[in-house]
Amino acid sequence: MADLKKVMLEEIRKSSFIQTSSISETEEYIDTGLAKTEENVQMAALNYLDEKGYRRRADNVEYAKRMILECSEGYDTLIIKRKSIVEQDLFEKAGVNELRDAINVCMLNTMSAMNAKLERMANISYEYRVEVVERLYTDAERPKGHLSGDFETLEELLNRYSHAGWQLDRIQVDPKNGNNPARTLVIFKKEKMV
Repeated sequence: MADLKKVMLEEIRKSSFIQTSSISETEEYIDTGLAKTEENVQMAALNYLDEKGYRRRADNVEYAKRMILECSEGYDTLIIKRKSIVEQDLFEKAGVNELRDAINVCMLNTMSAMNAKLERMANISYEYRVEVVERLYTDAERPKGHLSGDFETLEELLNRYSHAGWQLDRIQVDPKNGNNPARTLVIFKKEKMV
């Protein structure tokens, strides 16, 4: 049988509404036991740069050496300062009732977010734009020469509107009406932000 506390804790950790851990950063001083010689300071500085992922440039090495010597001031050996990061689980000692309360908060926040989305979907309204074109062209049909400036492929038309936040709703072809040629309507829509 599954451990109820473990299952509840996994569900709480999935939620972005509740902080489940805290991170604390502390500095610790480590005695290397090495004598304060130029050679040892150089080696410690290079090790520091490698650990941190810094490049071994001359200015970086000098900065690291200066930092190590400042930490080692007053000591006979080299002292290195390191940061340690400790992550603490905030629910480590929580009881089942506390976990149940946290899950209820998670569910309440999830339900509120769903309610807001449903409200928006129920009251959604669009504005429309209609582009009338003689024909839908592809890039292979692009004319050569000076007329190409007025030419627009379907792909370019779609990209132009999508950059402005419009999405394609439908393409509708009106039938030929007497002497009038058939028209193609490219209809775009964008959600109205109320």
